[in-house]
Amino acid sequence: MISIVIPTYNAERFLPGLLESIFRQGVEDTEVIIVDDCSRDRTVEIAKRYPVRVIELERNAGPARARNIGVREAKGDIILFLDADVVVMDGTIKEVRDHFERDPSARCVIGICETEPLNKGFVPKYMAMFEYIHLIGREGNRVSVFAPRCGAIRKDFFERIGGYNESYRGADVEDFELARRVNRTDPIILNEKIRVRHQFADFRQAVRNYFKRAVMWVHLFFREKKLDNAGPTSPSNGIAAMCAFFSLLSLFLIPFFPNVSYLTLGLLIVFLLANMRWLNFMRKEAGLSFALRALALNYILGIDIMLAVIYGVISYPFKKGAIKSI
Repeated sequence: MISIVIPTYNAERFLPGLLESIFRQGVEDTEVIIVDDCSRDRTVEIAKRYPVRVIELERNAGPARARNIGVREAKGDIILFLDADVVVMDGTIKEVRDHFERDPSARCVIGICETEPLNKGFVPKYMAMFEYIHLIGREGNRVSVFAPRCGAIRKDFFERIGGYNESYRGADVEDFELARRVNRTDPIILNEKIRVRHQFADFRQAVRNYFKRAVMWVHLFFREKKLDNAGPTSPSNGIAAMCAFFSLLSLFLIPFFPNVSYLTLGLLIVFLLANMRWLNFMRKEAGLSFALRALALNYILGIDIMLAVIYGVISYPFKKGAIKSI
């Protein structure tokens, strides 16, 4: 049996689309569990219109705790995590079931977001395409990240490794931290047939989210000493962010040290090379103009990320006891 666990918080705009996309697939032997984290809108009212189990939390505690509670109440042996702001593509739930049936030893699988997001705009489309290209093409489809917006795991394995770390109160890096514990014993497999469309951030949200998550990822890195092989936190993106940041700094030195211009040029070349894979992908899929705009946005976000990294390094000694290890 598959138990679909969905944490919600003020999700009235997204929930009908998600639930209709789930029930439209008509996969038998499934249950849907909504764990509402003290929404202040009509989320619960809307959820109760559908054949789902609704668990209403008494206090807001974040998605990590909501997911853990959903798993604890689940009857299925396979847990499919979905975020509230996605729509499930046809055939996805069946593919989750088939994936575990084909490979009884499989314990953890993630899907992928379509390159066309639910919301319109340049930044959401950039983010959807950026995430897509940084997940596909890994050797053996093994990835080091687990995305709960569309990821499935065996219930007994999830419970054995301790579930989500509830010390994370927001939508922070609880998914990266869980993935670290999964990867200690088992691979995380990307199955490209498991697909959703996702509501991605606009520019202001992206800058804010990148900064916050980068700070917390730095803290996690210091504790775990592990990099990621896929997703936005892969090493190539770190190199690109460093080049963006230091090339900007070097511009201010050129009036005083003209030879620094060679350093600036070198950093920009490395920035371009580090981004070449996704840049070519976006050029082919959305055109040259889109790709060049995406490169400029990536430059800005790279500077944002490096500022977050600096803050993360400085703040780590003061924060390292705030998040409990499992």
